[in-house]
Amino acid sequence: MDKTSSEDRVPSAENASQNDKKKLPWGRIVLVLLLILFLALQLYPVDRSNPEVVADIIAPDNIKAILRRACYDCHSNETKWLWYSYVAPASILVARDVQQGRERLNFSEWGEDYDEEDTPEMFLDECWESIESGEMPLWFYLPLHPEAVLTDEDLDALRTWCGADQLEQEDGGEGADGEDEAAEHDHSQHGQAARKENGSEKNKSEDKK
Repeated sequence: MDKTSSEDRVPSAENASQNDKKKLPWGRIVLVLLLILFLALQLYPVDRSNPEVVADIIAPDNIKAILRRACYDCHSNETKWLWYSYVAPASILVARDVQQGRERLNFSEWGEDYDEEDTPEMFLDECWESIESGEMPLWFYLPLHPEAVLTDEDLDALRTWCGADQLEQEDGGEGADGEDEAAEHDHSQHGQAARKENGSEKNKSEDKK
């Protein structure tokens, strides 16, 4: 029986090198394709324009400062387009969010519909609930914009300005009045039941006599 030589059993260094060369191109091809895709995305047209401010919201300076810091990037015509808004695919997502935000609410056009007197009430109706609940500003916006985080002082200022604190007090007062009325009603029913019981006992006593 012929014995297999060690050269036949062990792949030569030359064969191993050739196998490695056959595997490498696939990884390079994937990287090249990803690079081409990334570069192609940079050509995607993105609207980063800031239209003219038509009628900015009329509000006290402290309220305006809070809104500018936390809301204006998506809800005004004064968006600050930072570096990542110029790099796709982030640029595409940012432009989409700004467009949708302006369509939903645009403080740069607020004054066309509401004057200084109407503004706090309309802010209460249209904005306050989403702010108080923490829905706004959006959670994924905050990591790159820590200055947009609303502090307790910010929330108190907005609450007082838009009248939410008065509304809460009125609701609380109505609730207390309702509880008082319910307690009074229960007390009245209890008194009536007690009187009926006393009357019944009195009648029984007279019958026995």
